[in-house]
Amino acid sequence: MNLRKISWLLLSFLFLIACSQQEESGGTNASSKPQVKQAANNVEDMLREGPGKYAGDKYDEEKVKAELDKLPNNLTADEAYSHLVALLAEDYKPELEILNKFDTTIRTNIKKPGGVNTPEGELPKQVNVEILLDASGSMAGRVSGGVKMDLAKGAIRNFVSKLPEGAQVALRVYGHKGSNQQKDKELSCKSTEVVYPLGAYDESSFQKSLDKFRPTGWTPLAAAIEQAKSDLSGKTGEKVENIIYVVSDGIETCGGDPVKAAKELHQSEIQAIVNIIGFDVDNEGQRALKKVAEAGGGKYTTVNTGEDLRKHLEEEYERLADEWEMWGTESYLEASKLWSEKWETLDKAEVTMIDKYARERDRMLKAKDYLAEKGKLEEESTKYTLDEKIWDRWRLFNKYRLDNFGRLKDQLEQAEREEKQRVEEKAKEMEEKYRQ
Repeated sequence: MNLRKISWLLLSFLFLIACSQQEESGGTNASSKPQVKQAANNVEDMLREGPGKYAGDKYDEEKVKAELDKLPNNLTADEAYSHLVALLAEDYKPELEILNKFDTTIRTNIKKPGGVNTPEGELPKQVNVEILLDASGSMAGRVSGGVKMDLAKGAIRNFVSKLPEGAQVALRVYGHKGSNQQKDKELSCKSTEVVYPLGAYDESSFQKSLDKFRPTGWTPLAAAIEQAKSDLSGKTGEKVENIIYVVSDGIETCGGDPVKAAKELHQSEIQAIVNIIGFDVDNEGQRALKKVAEAGGGKYTTVNTGEDLRKHLEEEYERLADEWEMWGTESYLEASKLWSEKWETLDKAEVTMIDKYARERDRMLKAKDYLAEKGKLEEESTKYTLDEKIWDRWRLFNKYRLDNFGRLKDQLEQAEREEKQRVEEKAKEMEEKYRQ
């Protein structure tokens, strides 16, 4: 073997020994350092780069120290910080999701009096009110205050003029043809007619409809209820409420079955409620009409004078005024409840986030001290630079939390104030309308 070959082998051997010694001593060249993703430097990315290997409940101090022991010596502040993030960064994604999806809207949904239920952004429930007015000959009789038919017309006109906003009204009369003589019974018992088709209330048109008939004939109550089903045909569904008021001074006299008719109407797809006002009705008639109202899912009321009738219909508005007042109170309380529930959700997420970034900071500071103790940091100044990075991270998280949770809480409080003001104003407006 010549001298050149011996020299080459000797140099190769010495090089291998040097590399081996460098690896055993934890050499500082870049290729020997564990690779780790560089930590983010803006708060939005910082909040999304976790969770670290030992974040949250996975934290184990001894296992973290074992991971730190594997790191090479002479780490820069940036390198050490990236390793700490990879090991200890918390998972903020649940809190961020709440922030991004949180709806500060407060809109109460207490059912409004008159059956109108109006969630924001939806069409109100359509209320249809049909009056069935008995125009039989007995309605020409007199009671205290005047002729029953005249008193009924006036009370009805006043009643429909104050129906809930958006309500539609119809007026059907029955027994208004022929006479109450036996010879005209067949004609009269077939007489049931819509004189004001279902639609918005118009004072002039409604008055003209009241002027079209006078009390003359028999009492086809069952036929009128049956025909009311045709008047309300197609008015069905969750967003529709159909209410019928029958004003009559007597029982069925045409052989029909008003109890059956009322029950079928109430149980049909129209689901109308049949209320009956007995005007100067004897005891037998009251019992009969009460059964009709019960079958129709409504209530029966007896009035004996024109003043009684007027008061009863006005009491419907007094009741509505009281209900609007109650609606205002319940809606006000509901706004407070909605605010409380949303605030609790927001506050819980905020407290959780505070706990997370405080815990993360403390664990990183402890890990930083351990790295310094083990001589893993490049120089003494690196320890302080790493300390600043950890505290800067905490400060950025704290500012982000204050800005974003604070903004949503401010919006939530504003939404509560506006909703309370809205329901108070609405309740006051409707109370005043019905108490006039």
